[in-house]
Amino acid sequence: MDHDAGLGALTRFARIEEALSEKYMTLNRELSRIASHYRLPDHSDLNQARYPWVVPLFGKPAIYGSRLWEYPYAIISSELKKGMKCADMGCGMTPFSIYLKEISGCQVVGVDCEIFPAGTRYKAFGVSLEFIERTGLKIIQSGLDAVPLKSNSFDRVFCLSVIEHLDPETAQRGVREMARIVRPGGVMVITLDVNMMSDMSRPLDLIWESGLQPLGGIDIRWPRRRLGIFCDGKQPADVFGMVLAKEDYEVETQYSDNTETVCVLPASLVPTLRRPMRREPRWRRTVAGLMKRLLTR
Repeated sequence: MDHDAGLGALTRFARIEEALSEKYMTLNRELSRIASHYRLPDHSDLNQARYPWVVPLFGKPAIYGSRLWEYPYAIISSELKKGMKCADMGCGMTPFSIYLKEISGCQVVGVDCEIFPAGTRYKAFGVSLEFIERTGLKIIQSGLDAVPLKSNSFDRVFCLSVIEHLDPETAQRGVREMARIVRPGGVMVITLDVNMMSDMSRPLDLIWESGLQPLGGIDIRWPRRRLGIFCDGKQPADVFGMVLAKEDYEVETQYSDNTETVCVLPASLVPTLRRPMRREPRWRRTVAGLMKRLLTR
């Protein structure tokens, strides 16, 4: 089997070849038009340093390199329909939320941790009141660990390249919060940076934390070619995407002999029953690992 040909699974790594396919580039041209029309933040400098293969493709303002895979991936795999209620978590000022509203005809709510008067304070996150006025988007200010949105109220929830910027405990709470607001039968799409040379993120752990079910299979094979370059070129950066569905069924919450009446709850809430494990500091785990290797020589 061709190692880079397995694109059938919905939960999979990003590949440059897929980002450059006509299917993805058709969407990217539309997203680039939106970025230009609304004068969105320009990522040309970051693309030159991190995603040099992106630089010749579009003018300014340039979409951040990895998004040339992430945005089309999210749009295509979520099977959007007009009128759907969508939440864009950690939305920032990007063409993605605008696309959901203007092109897909969805009802969109953006969530971001910071709202400020005007301009661009950060390229990666934050939303200006100026941007909200120009686009007509509904944006609420909130972190991901306690989202002021109703449970079971959204058809689609998106979280694109946000989770990896959070500490592990906040990421766990954030994934559970996003799963909470997805309606039964709805879908959540997550993308995040991963790195083969460090403990940058553990995407499959997030599936368990969400309590949701992967749609369309999982392909965990690393692509042959790295998507980008981080850390001054010393460490390659990749992106992993997940498409998760919220199924409508209940499970018992006790281990019993089935002769007594026990409590049940929605299956998506099972991870909330688990007591959090106390994680040792990284330095202690590193020292313990070194000692173990020395003792087993």
